[in-house]
Amino acid sequence: MRLTLTAAAVVGGTLLLSSCAPSAPALPAPIQKQVTYAFAHWNSYNTKEYGNLNPVGGDCANFASQTLIARGWTMNDQWYNHDAGGDWSAAWGYVPAMDNYFRADAKRLGLTEYPLNKRAKIAVGDLVMFDWNDNDSLDHVAVVSKVETIDGHITIKMAGHNKDTKYRDLDTVMKKEYPDGVGHFWHIALPPTASPTPKSG
Repeated sequence: MRLTLTAAAVVGGTLLLSSCAPSAPALPAPIQKQVTYAFAHWNSYNTKEYGNLNPVGGDCANFASQTLIARGWTMNDQWYNHDAGGDWSAAWGYVPAMDNYFRADAKRLGLTEYPLNKRAKIAVGDLVMFDWNDNDSLDHVAVVSKVETIDGHITIKMAGHNKDTKYRDLDTVMKKEYPDGVGHFWHIALPPTASPTPKSG
């Protein structure tokens, strides 16, 4: 009798079975493009196209905006970065102005705001806004880079600039780094082209 082993190997007389755990579902193409861009540039700034805004207060919003371009958004007269950071709008590169821009035109942009305790509503590619001191002035924005459930708890990882990171943990940020901080999510609907950024005129 011949025994056929599928997805297995015999090493030193021991049968080793390969993992049959299902892989995570593929991301929708726009989100995959956004995440691919974020992973390529979280620690390798794309200064040739977008400059580096750290010298003028921080690059986190500049980076988040870049990932939205990769996702399929288009610039307009309110949200733009021209001349490699030589000419940029507040909505593009300044977190409070970005948040105001999102809120003022959320429906057309395909955005829904959620508090930080609504993690089940959040997907990879969404944005997280932070007010580190709870003083009604936002300080930081990051891109959701991973969402997973571990022992019934939804964990959120984030990519971003300033504290350049690929998988910064939301729980660590809020419980250890900034325990007095507050924030919210912006969930981005699919497809992105269904709610493009508004054109002037």
